[in-house]
Amino acid sequence: MKYSTKLLIANCIPVIVFAIISLIIGFTQFRTSLYNEKQGNLKSTALAAMAFYSSHGYGDYGRKGDGNVWRGMNFNISTETDVVDDLKLQTGVDITFFFKDMPEMTSIIDNSGERKVFISAMDYLKDHTLAEGAQLWCRSIKVNGVQCQAYIIPIRQDSDKSITGALMASQPIAGFNRIIQNYILTMLAAVVIILVAAFLFIRWYVARFAQEFYAVTDKSKRDLLTGLYNKRSFEEEVKNTIATQKPEDVSVLLIFDFDNFKHVNDHYGHQTGDEVLRAFAQILTRAFRTKDLIGRIGGDEFMVFMPDMAEDILRRADEISQEILNELARLKIGEAGPFSCSIGIGTDSTGYKFQELYELADSALYESKERGKACYVRFSSNDKR
Repeated sequence: MKYSTKLLIANCIPVIVFAIISLIIGFTQFRTSLYNEKQGNLKSTALAAMAFYSSHGYGDYGRKGDGNVWRGMNFNISTETDVVDDLKLQTGVDITFFFKDMPEMTSIIDNSGERKVFISAMDYLKDHTLAEGAQLWCRSIKVNGVQCQAYIIPIRQDSDKSITGALMASQPIAGFNRIIQNYILTMLAAVVIILVAAFLFIRWYVARFAQEFYAVTDKSKRDLLTGLYNKRSFEEEVKNTIATQKPEDVSVLLIFDFDNFKHVNDHYGHQTGDEVLRAFAQILTRAFRTKDLIGRIGGDEFMVFMPDMAEDILRRADEISQEILNELARLKIGEAGPFSCSIGIGTDSTGYKFQELYELADSALYESKERGKACYVRFSSNDKR
């Protein structure tokens, strides 16, 4: 994996984690505040309904001989629909009046047009509100089979404050869920937009940083005079390339050593010598493939590694060597020139490591100098075994 890719991932992960945590915290807080708001609204509506009932009639609640529930002698709760219907019209909340554990009046109308209420929490209402006088907040309760939210308060008698029933303010949960869903969708859209913007910024920043990093790293790998790989980076690149080669690929290593280069420095100066080395680096760059590795190993010694060669094209290494010798023979730098070099070529198809291949090419270089310099010699690992 590239350094820039690793850097991009390392910078994006904390942003994504932070966005997810923020989304979870934001959603939790929003849902809690929404529940609290809904609880407050239903409670206030239930209390308002209780105030309406308290303002109509006077005395205790009781079921009379006609079967209806009255407050005192002048307010028939079982027939007065205005109280619950008006509150529903104003607030959108359904009101149900329970006498003991029976729903006596409600604004909820079923499919048949009758006012009927069946709730899933009747035992809970009996045990807590009717028995203990507790107010109940129900986040989820089924009313006539519809999932609702409800707030239930006890109804007490005027005379002795005993509990005679309960009043329930309820509302279907569907609208509440839509609010949460819309919030989630809005938050997700906002988070996606922020993450995309953050990703684009991070990618731009990482690309810029990686470019500068690669430039600095590449400079540390390069010979300052020629721009070629230096000795250490050349060896590392060759070792890495050899490790990834296919078994059928042939490795070719060439070592170039200037003949009598000390004479150039002594008679024409080190500045001219540097110009000669730079010119030779350009000759090598032009002569070899872009995937071939070229390095200045030190002083006037250069190396080239040619990966992915085949047995039937090894002669190309010989041809390039002769072309380089010919070009050096024509090279003039000021008053200096022509020049020559000795070339050792090592080829291997048996899985040599870098050091073994280097020793093979170095032996070939020694042989070329023994033959009088200004020539090339190629040794194969098969010949040496």
